[in-house]
Amino acid sequence: MTRRWTLITTIIALTVALAFVVVQLVRGQDSEKEQAGAKPAGAKPAASRPADEKRNSDGPVPAGYLGTWSGSIDNPSGHSTRQLVVRQGAVGQSVLTLTADGPLDNGGSYHCVFKADLASEPTPSGPVEIGPSTVTVGEPMSSCTAGKPTTLTLLPDGTLSRGNAETGEQLTYTKAD
Repeated sequence: MTRRWTLITTIIALTVALAFVVVQLVRGQDSEKEQAGAKPAGAKPAASRPADEKRNSDGPVPAGYLGTWSGSIDNPSGHSTRQLVVRQGAVGQSVLTLTADGPLDNGGSYHCVFKADLASEPTPSGPVEIGPSTVTVGEPMSSCTAGKPTTLTLLPDGTLSRGNAETGEQLTYTKAD
């Protein structure tokens, strides 16, 4: 009978030990899952980090600059409109399109479309340096003149300033989209 009790005691001890090991393994797997899904205290989702808010992951142009902007100029000939489109692109690629429409002194009107390349990689908060523009559409062509390099700067009120350091000319645009 002693052998029988020894055998039963051994089986019970092994069963308890096996159960203990299984419980620890299951707890370990649950703990790894919790740790994999856990975020450090105070961590923000990746999309809300300040650098990500300012820089679009598709290229170097800060996200705040991207989109369609509108502006206007009033002169003795009348009211002229400007539509500026800033898109993502690498240095040397076209990132800016400007459409200019307005009246001519002779009573007619002009329609000009310009494009310009990104001159250098901006910092995440800008400004954005744009190279000289070229005329892609000119109606009439004599009314459309290629432009000098410019700098785009986001202003505190949410508008966009496009300035030419060489001539001092500057135009402020408001976000259209």
